[in-house]
Amino acid sequence: MKNKNISEIGEFELINTIKKQFITISHDKNITANIGDDSFCFKFGKNNICITKDMLVEEVHFKKEWISPQELGKKSIEVNVCDVAAMGNIIPKYVFIGLGLPSETPETFVNDLYKGFKKPCNEYKITIAGGDIVKSDKIIISVTLVGIGKQEIVKRDGAREGDLIGVTNTFGNAGAGVALLYKHGIKYKYNKAERYLISKQNNPKARLEEARKISKYLTSLTDASDGLYVSVNLLIKNSRKGAEINMNKIPISSNLKKVFKENKKQLNFALFGAEDYELVFTVPNLQAKLLKKLIPEISYIGVINSSNEVKYLYNGKEQKIKYSGYKHF
Repeated sequence: MKNKNISEIGEFELINTIKKQFITISHDKNITANIGDDSFCFKFGKNNICITKDMLVEEVHFKKEWISPQELGKKSIEVNVCDVAAMGNIIPKYVFIGLGLPSETPETFVNDLYKGFKKPCNEYKITIAGGDIVKSDKIIISVTLVGIGKQEIVKRDGAREGDLIGVTNTFGNAGAGVALLYKHGIKYKYNKAERYLISKQNNPKARLEEARKISKYLTSLTDASDGLYVSVNLLIKNSRKGAEINMNKIPISSNLKKVFKENKKQLNFALFGAEDYELVFTVPNLQAKLLKKLIPEISYIGVINSSNEVKYLYNGKEQKIKYSGYKHF
């Protein structure tokens, strides 16, 4: 058997390989969400404890010249809160921050970075409980977040035939924002719509309150950190179902439409742009109107079926969609 390198395997297949090695050896009945979901969760008394970890690496997830230290610190917390929100009505409580820093890093950078960490922690009432700092060639931010909830969690694997596929807000903004930065850099004189897209890349917001409001009605849930296409596939594969997606119903912001006028370009950002950090979920048809009343910004983009595949339709015609987003390896 050929010894493949990880660039041949890819990020998600690598995760599946690790998952297969370790998920079968655990017989702990307190575990409620295992490897492969947005957070690891377990029962402790009447509570669900959910733990998640995310990393931001210089030149992979960000460029120093494109984002301020405070924005970077804030984003590092928000993306982890997003993973906790993707488990349902979970309250983020404690965070551990690991840093890898080059020796020449200015002290002011670190101070501003921690100001960024502090802002969302104050907002969500999260305690910064510890961490670690080491020397590294590039800036690495590794955040571990612990959340607590009394309600049952919502995993990726509960979608049922006939459920509607819903999303919060609009898609493609963050991906379009980073595309602008790659094209023009930070010193370019951007217009208002372009600045909005860049702000969505640098200043994401977790949908914690939205998750709290709707989680008890959902059958499955995840976030859109890796793009809408990936998120839909995660729900479908974990639930062992299929889906039909109406691309005409994927919500696109007016700012994205102003900057990128081609429908194909807009949809490409929405499906593959990543880092929108919106919620992607399934809900029984009977509950769909109720959720729209709770959160008017919800859109329904498709329906679950038993086909074991995902079909994308545009103007009623099936489209051949191939993943064209970012690949870590």
